Amino acid sequence: MARQVTKRWALSWELQAASLALHASLSPQAQASAGLPEQLHRARAQVMQGLGPQDADSSRVLREMAAGALRRWGLLHRLQALMSQRETAPEALSLGDCLLRVSLSWMIEQPQKTAVVVDQAVECAKRITPKTSPYTNALLRRFAREREALIEQAQAFDEAIWNVPAWWLESLRLAYPARWAEVLKAAAMPSTLSLRVNRRKTTARALAARFADQGYKAQAFGLGSGAQVGDVSGSIGEDKALKALKALKAQAMHVSDALYLPPSTDPKGLPGFTEGLFSVQDLGAQQAAWLLDLEPGMRVLDACAAPGGKTGHILELVDCDLQAWDLSAKRLERLAENLKRLDLHAQLACVDLLGSGSLPAAAGSFDRMLLDAPCSASGIIGRHPEIRWRRVAAELADHQAQQIAMLRRLWPLLKTSGCLLFVTCSVFPEEGVQPVEAFLAQQPDAELEPLDGYSPLLPSSHTSLKHDGFYYARIRKRGL
Repeated sequence: MARQVTKRWALSWELQAASLALHASLSPQAQASAGLPEQLHRARAQVMQGLGPQDADSSRVLREMAAGALRRWGLLHRLQALMSQRETAPEALSLGDCLLRVSLSWMIEQPQKTAVVVDQAVECAKRITPKTSPYTNALLRRFAREREALIEQAQAFDEAIWNVPAWWLESLRLAYPARWAEVLKAAAMPSTLSLRVNRRKTTARALAARFADQGYKAQAFGLGSGAQVGDVSGSIGEDKALKALKALKAQAMHVSDALYLPPSTDPKGLPGFTEGLFSVQDLGAQQAAWLLDLEPGMRVLDACAAPGGKTGHILELVDCDLQAWDLSAKRLERLAENLKRLDLHAQLACVDLLGSGSLPAAAGSFDRMLLDAPCSASGIIGRHPEIRWRRVAAELADHQAQQIAMLRRLWPLLKTSGCLLFVTCSVFPEEGVQPVEAFLAQQPDAELEPLDGYSPLLPSSHTSLKHDGFYYARIRKRGL
């Protein structure tokens, strides 16, 4: 069945909504505010009020506009500085700056529509930032005339090439002298829509077939761009299949319950979503439940559980007594909704691991514990491109202190011979190997079990094995 193609708004309104979302996401107050998806939702609703009732829907285009601008934000910053001969400090970022940059980005993305973009951007500027509309007009027209030369000049700066803050780039170069460029190239690519199939209700093959009946092409991870679910040869060729399987074996990644679709796919529009046949979860994040080495009947704690992706996966893999804790009562509500959709159950509790109150569990209560600790989220900037522009270097030390404190607080709850899986969605050593090493040095009954390829699991840009970046450490409690 063919999917209906929706009408779009006029481009000037799309530019307005994208600019509003970017400004809200990147302003200094954004540190404690919603991320880009929520800001896009709010901006879209705000612009629709101005448009009045209509049936056009530009949601997909808005996501592409905003995310594309953020992925080249360093270049856009340098282009603006070059053409205007002035710097714009992050704390001084205006709505007009955001409109200019998203327009430049769309001109790069859609070069054949340059004249239309300029015209519509100026129209938008007259509506939302009238005092800066001549400035917007002048810079966009200059870029239209001198595009190649301006880009070449801007790329004299590392920021314009790699599109991350200077401190971020330096940290990665120090941490991964041979692989930092690979990490940033993976982050520059739009993430696929990664799904985890609910194995209690269906299989990857059956779900992919159901998607296909509705016109959605889902593919299995790790088998090449031409492979279908269950294939190991045939359409992709014996040699290519063998290489793919060898790569999977070397990485030791679990992909049997995973599918991926194009980035623009709306998961809530896929058949089976409301029935709980699948969840949206990055392939890298799907490794957590497998690495816990679960067995039926175990008592398990997911210590920073919301919104519940890993909680749900644990319960899909094995029958166990699971407690899910989180600091945020609102996020726990979302976790409960997700578990209900999947027909799963856990004991939920609002718990502050860094607070002074007692924890709702006795010493030696759990066979397995999962700590998905707070971090910079530097490993998932391919999926959330705004993150890199919302972080500052000083936060890494704060996160590390929190992570060590959480490990120490939780450790007494683990049974002897049990294990704790420490996880962060970060590629910075300050939020991975360093806090783990510090904890191990303080805890004589803690023993690190090697997890080859996972400490860290760097992001991948391979078409059929694309995933975000994580750090995993499995720590066993031994008897003394």
